Amino acid sequence: MCELSKEETEVTNELDFLKNKYRVEIMIGYGSFSSVYKAVNIENNTDVALKVITKTTSPSRILDELKVLKKLNGANFCIPLLDVLRNNDQVVAVFPLIDGVKFKKFIEVATIEDIKTYMHCLLTAVDHIHKQGYIHRDIKPSNFLYDMNLKIGFIIDFGLTQTIKAMPIAPKAKEPFVLFFNSIVKQSKPPGYYDKDTRPKMKAHRAGTRGFRAPEVLFKYQYQTQKIDIWSVGVILLCILTTQYPFFLSNDDIDALVELGTIFGHTQMRKTAKLFSRVWKSNINTITEDGIGLENLIVKLNNYFIFNEDVIDLLKKLLELDPNKRISAEEALNHDFFKE
Repeated sequence: MCELSKEETEVTNELDFLKNKYRVEIMIGYGSFSSVYKAVNIENNTDVALKVITKTTSPSRILDELKVLKKLNGANFCIPLLDVLRNNDQVVAVFPLIDGVKFKKFIEVATIEDIKTYMHCLLTAVDHIHKQGYIHRDIKPSNFLYDMNLKIGFIIDFGLTQTIKAMPIAPKAKEPFVLFFNSIVKQSKPPGYYDKDTRPKMKAHRAGTRGFRAPEVLFKYQYQTQKIDIWSVGVILLCILTTQYPFFLSNDDIDALVELGTIFGHTQMRKTAKLFSRVWKSNINTITEDGIGLENLIVKLNNYFIFNEDVIDLLKKLLELDPNKRISAEEALNHDFFKE
């Protein structure tokens, strides 16, 4: 948090129409489509968060997000929408102010009970989103505000959320077109060169944040489901258990697939690629046939990890490469990890 800069002061001046209801204090966050300010509700003297939506944001995008928030109704750890105000082309959404812990701090100090509470809140919210017919598409630590003192968290930012109806439905027959994924190292190229496929590229939804995209997104598979959110939840749990954030560091989808290959190995990556009508080939020497494995990875990276069979099993089910076998949010909430 910081004092208002000149630019921020100009923004608050544009928010003068709010002065009878809210007193703007400091900017606490910003993104591509909005800035967030801490403010005080003058009527009841409570702290709130003002999401000031960038004026260039398309009206349809704003409306879609507000519709999602209205349908979710602030239930099951989805952030409640308290108020919406508009003045000409300036739209401001008002939310409760959550004292969310920094994720890096959380993974440094979290006990197994903290992890259970955090994950249960997160999965409850994802389950609610899915049962209302949505895919969030951008589940990540910064979009889940968790208060360690109150032991409660809220999913925020529904700007990329889509309805299931808006997603293409997978055909019953297997598509004849195969986009060839190849990372064969050529002698004339440096190690790690990826052979280029000259055929037309397949197009698919790639929304989401680097490092949290599911295999089906990375493979550019068109027929994506709510299971992409489950994968993202799994990556969050992986970050917690390894105490590494961010965990995946690739700059593009090809490198991201290589990172997955290192963990899961050639055998599983070949099977996964085939699911999405792709071909996996690689002779990168850091990728073995069986991969490192999630359990070995955690033990290697986190010297303080106290082995817990249930949390490892949950992680494996969340990070199942095959979305058809990947656990649902409802199933995850009934996992033995939460029953101890």
